[in-house]
Amino acid sequence: MTITAFVGQSLWRRAVTVCILASVCVSLAISLMIKVAAQAESSPSRSLAQSAAAIDWKIVFLGYPQVGVPRSGAAVITSAGLSNFRETTFAPVSGELSPDGRFIAYDNCATGDRGIYLAGSDGTRVRRLVSLIGDCVSVRWSLDGKRLSYSGPPDYSLHILDLTSEIDTVIPNSEGADWHWWSPAGDEIVYGRTEVGKPAPRLLYITDLKGKNRPLTFAADFMPCELDFNTLHTWAPAWSPKGDVIAFTQCGSLFIVSPNGKNLRQMTTYQPRNRDKRLLETFAYSPRWSPDGEWIVFIGEFGRSVLKRISPNDNKVVVIGQLPHWGGPFSIAPLR
Repeated sequence: MTITAFVGQSLWRRAVTVCILASVCVSLAISLMIKVAAQAESSPSRSLAQSAAAIDWKIVFLGYPQVGVPRSGAAVITSAGLSNFRETTFAPVSGELSPDGRFIAYDNCATGDRGIYLAGSDGTRVRRLVSLIGDCVSVRWSLDGKRLSYSGPPDYSLHILDLTSEIDTVIPNSEGADWHWWSPAGDEIVYGRTEVGKPAPRLLYITDLKGKNRPLTFAADFMPCELDFNTLHTWAPAWSPKGDVIAFTQCGSLFIVSPNGKNLRQMTTYQPRNRDKRLLETFAYSPRWSPDGEWIVFIGEFGRSVLKRISPNDNKVVVIGQLPHWGGPFSIAPLR
């Protein structure tokens, strides 16, 4: 509409025209505001405060405040750090939280009634699942929370315990297994082992549940560790919930690798010599993934129990806080 035509209208028609134009402008403004809000909600570049709010986990851990005296504890991890410390009864090997954070599985390592137990994450509703003898074992959950695994005596093969049927199955060709972790799909397990009768090297393997193995790490890719009498151990594997990356340590340094054995990348270093100046210098022990797979959480100072986290996409380390009891191995799950 031209200005001349608008002026030539009667007074009432001018008023109607103005109202129509105003309504159109308001509608356009509202539509634009909705689009902007939707883009902000879906944008990957959300504010740091929004991203940090997603860090809301519970943790259980094992420590030794005195030589030979184990103590277990629990705490909460948020973007602000560690809080809500409390003692737990899962000594001397702490415990493994279920993927949903509702239960904890653990080896009580006791002389009487020895076995793997299941309890609520608060320590109630305790029941024994399996009787054991021999050394204490580490227990792991499948991501769906329906099965447990452990490396059991006499030859420390990997065992699968179905929590519904309580049937305990041994995985063939997995003798000498130690620290291990389930794939998110629940059809494979990554684990460390040494050759029978040899103390080193400890390398990582992936097995399916029928015992078909393939190597994941190779001795030629690593340097012997001066801190460990020049031995070579790749260990403490942790499979990302996203399924694409496995984290592990060697000589106090953090590595990641694809499940097919490719894309090996060192993220941190702790070797006294031959340090790569491009790598972040920090000790790394007992790596775990955050429930969303965005962070690798690890003990980050030698001789101290300082908890740190690092993104697999960069080398920026964030200090979470210090665990009491000189905390060591730990387990994390969503806080519910």
